[in-house]
Amino acid sequence: MVPCPHDDGGRGPGAPPRPCHPTHREIVLLGYEPGHTTGEARVAGYLKALADHGLPPSAARLHGTHFSRIAGYEVMRELLDACDGRPDFTAVVARDDESAAAAMRVLQERGLRVPEDIAVVGYNDDPVAAEVTPRLTTVHIPAEELGRTAVRLALDGPPATRPERHVLGTHFVIRESVRLLPRI
Repeated sequence: MVPCPHDDGGRGPGAPPRPCHPTHREIVLLGYEPGHTTGEARVAGYLKALADHGLPPSAARLHGTHFSRIAGYEVMRELLDACDGRPDFTAVVARDDESAAAAMRVLQERGLRVPEDIAVVGYNDDPVAAEVTPRLTTVHIPAEELGRTAVRLALDGPPATRPERHVLGTHFVIRESVRLLPRI
């Protein structure tokens, strides 16, 4: 196995994009699944972003879901049911774009506006991110480059003495699903 992780410049791969903070202080992470390596890295980034903005670990709002639209829909519905449709959070960071799209759908079905009431951010920059309304702000991972690098390294054969580590960069794709809140 050849590891080909990706990074977004040291802030952590789950860190919400700058338009979601520092003005948003109540940020839900939709997609916590202990033991899932990709999910764990994104949770670590989320927690680091909270700490970087002076929020304690107790501010973490982790809500489990799998990588799927159905799971994202169910968890967001449960979150809104638990607060009688009046969310005590202002932003949602989903572990993938499918979950984010599902969360947006539930919010809109419940009469909440994205981004005016709740900002939503996804991860992966899948085609769905540009297809939903409003278009989804997301973290772009270089999937094609990741695949090319993995194939090239596999064809090159095993590393001579120690495993190689190749880190590929990510970046935020800012679209219409986020906004800054006024500072209080």
